[in-house]
Amino acid sequence: MTTLTRRLADFAAGLEVADIPADLLAKITLHLLDALGCGLAGADTDLTRRVLAAVRADCADGPCPVPGMGVSLAPAGAAFVNSTAMNALDHDDGFEVDGKGMGHPGATLVSAALSGVAMSGADGATLLAALAAAYEINARIILSIQPSQERFRQVYGVCQHQSLAAAAVHGRLLGLGGADLANAFGFAGTLAPVPSLRRYNWDARPLVSFKDFNAPATEAGLRAVRYAMAGLVGAADVLDGPTGFWRMIGSDRFDPDILCDGLGEVWWARNASFKPYPACRWMHTALESFETLRDAHGLAAGEIERIEVLTSAGLARDFMDAAPATMVDAQFSLPYCLACLALGLPPVDWHAAGALADDDRAAVAARVAATVDPEIDGAMGGETRRPAGQVRVRARGRWFEGPRLSHPRGCRERPMDDAAVIAKFRANAARVLAEPAVDRLQAAVLSIGTAGDARCLFRDMAAA
Repeated sequence: MTTLTRRLADFAAGLEVADIPADLLAKITLHLLDALGCGLAGADTDLTRRVLAAVRADCADGPCPVPGMGVSLAPAGAAFVNSTAMNALDHDDGFEVDGKGMGHPGATLVSAALSGVAMSGADGATLLAALAAAYEINARIILSIQPSQERFRQVYGVCQHQSLAAAAVHGRLLGLGGADLANAFGFAGTLAPVPSLRRYNWDARPLVSFKDFNAPATEAGLRAVRYAMAGLVGAADVLDGPTGFWRMIGSDRFDPDILCDGLGEVWWARNASFKPYPACRWMHTALESFETLRDAHGLAAGEIERIEVLTSAGLARDFMDAAPATMVDAQFSLPYCLACLALGLPPVDWHAAGALADDDRAAVAARVAATVDPEIDGAMGGETRRPAGQVRVRARGRWFEGPRLSHPRGCRERPMDDAAVIAKFRANAARVLAEPAVDRLQAAVLSIGTAGDARCLFRDMAAA
């Protein structure tokens, strides 16, 4: 019988735009737009500039642009920097099932796709088919290897599995068939970074610069394709059996049926999500609860005496640093992000140097406290890992209570509409591009399915 690994590889190699439901095709197009906007905004950060300097020290110039940075590098180097930029502000997309977050696919898959497009000159329809296949494969892999709660507390990787999906999209764009893609999967699985969520420096700030390790997973996927194309032999059937990728990545559970059942008919990629706030997804319900309350009552930052966050024990322990030292630490700080909302800062400005040093923001952040709520703690601390949240505010001599939210906005249960995703893209892209260039890039992405050469996406981005 054909192995699970080979079936997924054949799916990636053979999927065509005509095979993809229209609503999903439109969704994938929006995820491409969203990732490009996040990447342009993220290029304008000290983190991405430092990564570019490190990569350029041992990576040759090449045909693959790094949007917003004014350079072009060899494929793996460009993909590494682009992945860093797309994830830099923690504004990039996710994958969620019933509130449980399982990675940030766009920063890995779109950056791998950009290098593939730059090398191949593939048309827009092939780009969309490759991305759709990769989003679906990525979703099925992470769903199939979800660990028990006991193992999750010991070892877990947020985006390490995305190395295989990066190989899928990059290899498809370079024309690999099923056999070669399956071989590339073997390399991608063994080159994937180790699962390191528990070693993000939660108890020894600052937090790690790479956060979810999108960029190393992206690079692993591209190198896997390169090794396969060179005729080297990777791990056979890396996703199959009792010693497959699930065991290698540290999980204690594997559901092989999820990998291929209904492939091409059931689309888990529909659970890809958008993020309205540039912050860890686990904080979004609390942030939205506060924003809803603020707008409903017209609360100004100067009126706020206290903000009480009803949350889980884990977030109360790890996400309450009121004076984060770095941009990455700020993305995991409830006091910091709530203060940005209280002051009405646009999301694209939350992690600018001025916001980190702002005295008014620091003053509001100092008034934030966390209370462990048993119901919310149960939802987050159990198998569901659903980041519910609620906020109460003391102002004008009384308490105001925001809504209790069980799912963050932007997920399948509570989607962002197309206009909101496009507005987010425009705000992020405007960090680097002038408005006419933003208009052109938006039009190019939204019509990419008809483009004869997907390198049209680089026309304005590469020169920025």
